[in-house]
Amino acid sequence: MKDESEKMERLDKILSKHGFGSRKDVHSLLAQKRVAVNGEITRSGDMRLSLKSDRIEVDGEPILIQTHAYFMMNKAPGYVCSKKDGAQPSVFNLLSPEHTHTYLGGELSLIGRLDADTEGLLIFSTDGQLNHTLTSPKKKVPKVYLVRLRNSVSEADQKIYAQKLSEGIHIPADGKEAEDDCLPAEIEWHEKKDDGTSDTCHLTLHEGKYHEVKRMFLALGNEVIYLKRISLGSLNLDENLGLGEYRALTESEVSKLKTES
Repeated sequence: MKDESEKMERLDKILSKHGFGSRKDVHSLLAQKRVAVNGEITRSGDMRLSLKSDRIEVDGEPILIQTHAYFMMNKAPGYVCSKKDGAQPSVFNLLSPEHTHTYLGGELSLIGRLDADTEGLLIFSTDGQLNHTLTSPKKKVPKVYLVRLRNSVSEADQKIYAQKLSEGIHIPADGKEAEDDCLPAEIEWHEKKDDGTSDTCHLTLHEGKYHEVKRMFLALGNEVIYLKRISLGSLNLDENLGLGEYRALTESEVSKLKTES
């Protein structure tokens, strides 16, 4: 006897949302007696199954039932964070067709965005609650960026940068975006030269305004020439992923992301 709290779905819907084609395609599979439920061949697409306890096989191969999908990508420059191509191709073009179908939890969406010329960590998921957790301004989930600047910054000015950013810097207007005040941010300088100057840093933000990193350094009298997001909350970009490559998140990574405060 099944627990009444278990999530139930129709067999034909489950198969369709796991990449086996349209409902018509699924019914063809069923008619050919290629689908088994809990070890028994079935031709009934409307039977309701537990996503937790029932076992489905197609051609003898078990199907791993998943409601939501979660992927991490190392975004390549030259791609836009939208579902449709524009002047530049969409990051969704970098996903394999086997991962772009509609899941039981819905369609894949981006959690946060990056500019076309920016590299680094992108998260794709069907999980709307996780999207809200990671992007809600109230949560203030940290985002860390690797930044390279056009002009090297002296040790004295590095301290000024740090102070102004920690106080919440005022950023200029950008196109249709009005001037604004940013939340406090933290900066950590890297690759210092013998004279103490540096043009490379990690910047930690707790919000996601339009072109925020670029506008911050513009307000400080400098210019960003390279930008890469390296972490979002507890999730760090997998260094083994080349530009444009992606992988599924592990259960541990998903669990940690869901507990972000």
